[in-house]
Amino acid sequence: MIKYIIVFISIYSLLFSSELNFGKFDGSGVIFDLNSSKKEIFGSRTDERLSPCSTFKILNSMIALDLKVVKDENETLLWDKKVRAYEVWNKNHSMRSAIGVSTVWFYQEMAKRVGTVRMQDMLKRVNYGNADMSHSLTDFWLGDGSLKISVNEQIKFLTKLMRNELPFSNNSTNTLKDIITLEKQPNYTLAGKTGSCGGVGWFVGFVEHNNSTRVFAFNIKGDGASGAEIKKIVIEYLR
Repeated sequence: MIKYIIVFISIYSLLFSSELNFGKFDGSGVIFDLNSSKKEIFGSRTDERLSPCSTFKILNSMIALDLKVVKDENETLLWDKKVRAYEVWNKNHSMRSAIGVSTVWFYQEMAKRVGTVRMQDMLKRVNYGNADMSHSLTDFWLGDGSLKISVNEQIKFLTKLMRNELPFSNNSTNTLKDIITLEKQPNYTLAGKTGSCGGVGWFVGFVEHNNSTRVFAFNIKGDGASGAEIKKIVIEYLR
């Protein structure tokens, strides 16, 4: 009898000890297993299109690398000496350093170098959200910008990324995966990108564990919503 009780407690712990809790926020998200096609759905807004905020830096990086508007992820751009809201932005940056702290000016420069015509073409080829960059070349993905994407559309994009089905070279794709990697162990990799703008917080990315791969996309809305907040919530659940 004791043996069965122990087994029951173990199964109960696996099923219920790591439930995702959005707390005070209005959250939605999806985790998709590329091996089994199992999809975990959280919340009711997975088809709601919102600004991608800085999660767009994933695509922006691959476009910039593939079109060679920078030599590579380590090429340093000089800070223009304009003081921005975050001290960490106010210095020289490479793509590798800029993506981790979401340095907006660096990626605005990437967009300028790519140009309107090529950027619009890539958005349509990738089928990224509504592919609308009509607001402005340097802020269409931010705040009140015109580009919008849903959780489910983020999942489709990330699935293509992990299956190498996007129109980018292997070098650009592999570089992007490397610069968004947050944790790496011999049998485990966690990679992701946060985004915060217009009262929305995003965290999207992928987890590789042994021979399985899962992609995830989550957003939250509400007072204090940010990429940092949803990142904490999602990482706690994934672990």
